[in-house]
Amino acid sequence: MKNRHIFEHNKQRKNTIMNNFGKTIHNLRTRRKMTQQELAQDLFDRSTISKIENNELSTTYENEIKLITRLGLTPNEFEYISNSYQVGTKDQLLYRFLNLDDNVDQEEINGLLQDCLFVKNDEDIKRIAIILKSLLLVNNAAAPAHARELVQPIWFNYLRNIEVFTITDITILNSILFAFDYQTANEIITKIITNLDNRYPFMKELKANTLINQAIIQMKEHQFKSAVSILNSLQPLLKSLRQYDKLLVVNARIAICQNDKQKALEQVDLLQKIGAANLAKSLEQEVKQFL
Repeated sequence: MKNRHIFEHNKQRKNTIMNNFGKTIHNLRTRRKMTQQELAQDLFDRSTISKIENNELSTTYENEIKLITRLGLTPNEFEYISNSYQVGTKDQLLYRFLNLDDNVDQEEINGLLQDCLFVKNDEDIKRIAIILKSLLLVNNAAAPAHARELVQPIWFNYLRNIEVFTITDITILNSILFAFDYQTANEIITKIITNLDNRYPFMKELKANTLINQAIIQMKEHQFKSAVSILNSLQPLLKSLRQYDKLLVVNARIAICQNDKQKALEQVDLLQKIGAANLAKSLEQEVKQFL
């Protein structure tokens, strides 16, 4: 993975990928709800992106790499999509991993794990397989310690030494944050936020999820003042994303931090009323834990 943000200098491979470059860029940009101006920022003007997407203009090899990186992909990930105009095997596995529910059963986790093990020579999928193995330990008495032992090398042996994260890297790190001590978790979050702000400012939902995790970590350390500050900053972001279920969770956690049990339970009740029963149940457990 040392060439994670550049293509192999192989002309035939490059031509195969770049024949579909404009259309693939357009599809990925619209899927991410990015404007042409957001994608073009600091590289081109908006009209240039329009011409690239319509295959009316080519740009330099280096700028192609920058556009792909700005979309949160490695060149290999871009190739999966570009070659077939549809989600490839890796992307299907990533999608299934990203959409695992907190209450998912072990049979589904094991099925995804087996599919991941079938993919060879892909470092992202190998890391996801490790995380899935750790999730299968939940019914084991030694699960917490063993799970941490499995996932911690993902950070210490690899991602800690990487300056630029892909969206996949950030998602993986968010899924294992709670396996680390307080100081390490904050180190990881700081690096995630820096990457999101500097390289992926359009990934607002991913930033919201990261901040939610950061607030939980602060609460577990009884750093309630810091947690409230983070949670307050999340409110306008979640409103802009129209994620009102998460907004209710944030409001409840603010109430927990302020020792207001009644207000926290009111948010739980509202979650029940909008049909978010699993989220309400999980949040009710938090109220009992802290209050």
